[in-house]
Amino acid sequence: MNHSLRHAFALFATLTGAAALLACGRPFVPATPPGFVDLEDRYGDDEYRATTAEGLVIGIRAFENDPKGDLAFWSRVIEKRLREGGGYALLGKTDVKARNGLPGVQLRFGHDEGKEAHLYYLTVFVNDDRVFLHEAGGAKALVERHQQQIDWAIRNFLPE
Repeated sequence: MNHSLRHAFALFATLTGAAALLACGRPFVPATPPGFVDLEDRYGDDEYRATTAEGLVIGIRAFENDPKGDLAFWSRVIEKRLREGGGYALLGKTDVKARNGLPGVQLRFGHDEGKEAHLYYLTVFVNDDRVFLHEAGGAKALVERHQQQIDWAIRNFLPE
């Protein structure tokens, strides 16, 4: 995984660490898209990671919705953290839905590393108990090439 994506994932490890990660197994059912390999137990039983052979990564984690916030609140917190703390440029926002109909917001960020542009998509879902972060990122050309698989993974994601 490249430096900028490690940085983005580290920012969210800090965010979720402060909110006490759930350790009772995954409170969601991930959807591994065609062309990706589930990295299974390499990330513990409360996270999910899948990758392509080229290095595009999809990750999912959940943390307690504490303090209680709605989708607008958590989306804004995450957007602010990435823009101010990580140097990511917000390229757009899209409303999405999980497989069970739970609404979410996908935040699309750009970040240049040297001469290469990278994209980082972070989709946020919130229910009464948890905040779910569905992440995808890599070199811009790679993310764009796998856009359909990323969209499929979000549409078929099942938060519990």
